[in-house]
Formats: sequence, C-alpha cells, structure tokens
Amino acid sequence: MREPRVMRIGVAGLGSGAVNALAAPRGLSDHPHVKLTAAADLRDEACRAFAARFGATTFSSVEAMCASPEVDVVYVLTPNALHAEHAIVAAEHGKYVIADKPMALSMTDCEAMIEAAARNGVQLMVGHSQSLDPGIAQMVEIVRSGEIGRPTMITSTYYSDWLYRPRSRDELDPCTLEGSLTLRQGWVQLDVIRMLGGGMLRSVRGSTVIADPERPVDGAYAAYFEFENGLPATAQFDAYGHFDSAELTYHIGLNGRPRTKEVNLGAHRQIGGFANREAEYAFKDDTRVGGSRARTTLDPPLEKHQFFGLTIVSCERGALRQTPDGVMIYGRDKWREVKVPLRLYAEVELDIMYRAWANDEPVASHDGRWGKATTEACFALLQSATERREIILQHQVPFPVPH
Repeated sequence: MREPRVMRIGVAGLGSGAVNALAAPRGLSDHPHVKLTAAADLRDEACRAFAARFGATTFSSVEAMCASPEVDVVYVLTPNALHAEHAIVAAEHGKYVIADKPMALSMTDCEAMIEAAARNGVQLMVGHSQSLDPGIAQMVEIVRSGEIGRPTMITSTYYSDWLYRPRSRDELDPCTLEGSLTLRQGWVQLDVIRMLGGGMLRSVRGSTVIADPERPVDGAYAAYFEFENGLPATAQFDAYGHFDSAELTYHIGLNGRPRTKEVNLGAHRQIGGFANREAEYAFKDDTRVGGSRARTTLDPPLEKHQFFGLTIVSCERGALRQTPDGVMIYGRDKWREVKVPLRLYAEVELDIMYRAWANDEPVASHDGRWGKATTEACFALLQSATERREIILQHQVPFPVPH
C-alpha cells in the first residue's frame, strides 16, 4: 500500500491565532498527514522560536514563504486586515489556502480571494472555527436526516469574558475592526446557525452594544435571522464577562473545573491589574509565538466537546442541543444522548483540506463561497445595528450535502 502523502504547511503570522492553532496535542503540529515546514513573521523572536520548536524554515515576509517549494498549503493567521492580501499572494504562488476567520474585512476582498484561488487552480478554505466541532456536525446530520422533522427554530446564546482578555492596540481601536466581537466571535456563532439552517439566510435585523467606553468596540449583540424557507433564528452574544454560559452548558464547569466566582471574574481582574493600557498591550504581545507567555500545549487538556454558547434547534417532533459528550435529542416520548468522539475542530479542518489537496478535489465544506456568505451575515448585522433596519442578504450559499 502506498504511503499517504504529507501535506506541507507554511504559517503566515505567528501571533495569538498561531499560538492557538499550534497548541499540542491536536493542533497543526500533531496531524498525521501534516508537516510544518515554514512560517513567516516580521518579528525575529517569533521566527527563532518557531524554527527551534519545529525545525522549520522561517521568512520575514509572507510572499517569500509562499515562493518556497517546500510549502503546499499556506495557513493565513495574520491580522484580519491582511487576510485577503496574504491569501491572494499564496494562491498566486500555486498554494492551497486556509484563511483564518473572519475571512476578510470587506465583501470585495472576500471575492478577490475566491477569484485568485479559482484563477490559479487551488482550493481556499475558511477555517480555525469552532463550527467544525464534531458535536455541531452531528447536530447538522440529525437535522438533515429528518429524524425529528424539519427545523422550526434555532436559538444560540453565548455569555463570556471575551472582551476583557488582554488586547492589542489595534484590537481596541474601533476604526480597525480587529477587535469587533461581531466579526471575530460572531463569525463562529453565525456560521453554526447557517450550518444548522442549511445556509440560505434571507435577512437579518440586529443591534450591537458598546457598554464600556474604555473598550470602545462592539462587546455584545442580539440579532434575528430569517432563512429563505422562513426558518427563524436568533443569536445573542454578551462578552462583558458578568455571566458565563458554562454555568448552563456544563454541570461542574469546563473539563471538570467548577465554575466559581474566582473563575468568572478572572478576566476583569487581570485587566484591572495592568498599570495602564500600554502594560496591557505589552502583555498581549508577550503571548504571541516567541513571547515568554506563549503557551505550547492545551491547558487544561481537552476532555469534552468545546461549546460556543448554548445552541438549541427546535424541530417538528423534538429538539437538539450539544452536550459535553455529544448531542442530546429531546423527542416526544423519550430523550437520548448521541455520543460523539472527541476531536478538536483544528483536526477536522486539516482533514478537510488534506482530502482536497491529496485528491485534487474541492474542499468538502467551508470553501471560499461559504466563508464569504458567513462574512456577509456578520457585516449585515453590523449594518443593521447602524441603520436600525432589516438587511437583505445577497451572497448566501447552501451548506454542502456530504458525498
């Protein structure tokens, strides 16, 4: 039997996104068919740390890395404003591309990324998203099977301390969109909703909230979506850290850690402990690859499925929700839990890209058109909040049926 081909990945950007993607086990460094061969970053210390850990070649520019014959796929983890530029450069060099979410900061850039991939005969995937958690995939499969009838309503609610985790200067500048909750975290929540509803959103009416003038970016939102078939969906996200959804989704907390007042107030206390804003920026910088606070492993180790808030799908003859071990089905006469094997969403993402690359076929899900449609939903929510009206969507695509 022929040995499986090894897909060689070059990482564009060694910031916080790369730290998360590289964390072992189950990250980019552990996939059996993947080898990290290169990385590009402007910071010498990041390049040195990456080279020492992975024995890979490093570059001071993304374009130079993309020209390397030792790279098959470029994983774009640079700041949001650079996703399009770097994805296009990679495609122009004949590389397959995994772009971090959000796909880009304009619909024009999304389309340019798609066109570049098509023009150069490569595949583009939008990834690094918890919507690829196997528990969500199992919910999608159950909905599609019609086991408990057609879906009648989707609701997703998330409360976290996301806004009060240490931020960089750009992330707290409302003009850059780097710190927008709607684009960065809302992208995942709306992606999950689109997957469960089949993809074809018709419209959105939403509002955003800025409740802390010291952190002047959208820190909460509420939105009502309608699919083309009339299916309603609601999404709420509050990142101000006063309440934690884990109190609802886990009985005793993430991976068995009790949810206590000390845990819930952790982010607020950390921010309050900085002498000034510059100290916060410095702390965040130190968590990037090459920094003294950059983590290299999942801590604590992943033992349960990752929740992105509480998502419930109501159907004609029952309802669904994710559990720490799989999916709970609430039927008319009985309840049952479907156990789902634990896998990190990064593993699933790499599986999808590997099959596309190794077999010279389209990516099975989350391609450029899908990513553009989810990005459109995020921008439509922001536009609706500004203009206080319903926004009709124009670029939606159906979620692919597995072959």
